[in-house]
Amino acid sequence: KGAFTGASQDRAGYLEYANRGTLFLDEISLLPMELQGKLLRVLQDGQFMKLGSSRTQGTNARYIAATNADMQKLVTKNLFRKDLFYRLRGAWLHLPPLRQRKEDLPLLVDTFLKAFCRPEDVCRMEEEAMQRLMGYAFPGNIRELKSILQSAVNLAEGRSIGVGALPDYLQSRNSAGDAVPDDPDAVAPLNVVEKTHILNTYRRTGENKAQTARLLGIGLNTLRRKLSAYGLE
Repeated sequence: KGAFTGASQDRAGYLEYANRGTLFLDEISLLPMELQGKLLRVLQDGQFMKLGSSRTQGTNARYIAATNADMQKLVTKNLFRKDLFYRLRGAWLHLPPLRQRKEDLPLLVDTFLKAFCRPEDVCRMEEEAMQRLMGYAFPGNIRELKSILQSAVNLAEGRSIGVGALPDYLQSRNSAGDAVPDDPDAVAPLNVVEKTHILNTYRRTGENKAQTARLLGIGLNTLRRKLSAYGLE
């Protein structure tokens, strides 16, 4: 309380909240250099000082860090502290990209469908649609699969999910291979992915703006602005 303008009450930060639990540090490679030293001290001593406080507190938590970056390369370029890197590297687990473990795909699909479907939905992936997914390299990895399935569930509207509910680049029998970039780790820019997804949904609804906005989970005015930017409004 009082640490900065608008701070009207004390709040537990992540370190305090995670005491006797687990703190997950996602995209650890993006942690600014000035915070890397602070995190290192917490990992070594289990001590920290809250913003606006002059009292040291202790925390006892399990730390799990994740990244898709080459950490060794970042250390070599002095973009990540070597001491913090080795402190975090107590137990190292390498998870291969989805394209290298297609045997996991059916389980992942089933998990996402259970999360996205309503109890009254059929919520079943048709065999041909599953084969298209199995033949795709997923340059966007698990996040891309999740996005594809969320969109497919919306477009299927409670029915079983066929090829027609998949993105255009997966609907052609030969498109799955064509959709894989030369660099398997390449990721399309976010604005390109967004535009493609919006236009695909817009066409599938017969250019019905209200239905498109509802399926995409955005406001109608937002959709109109984006279509105008694409030269369609």
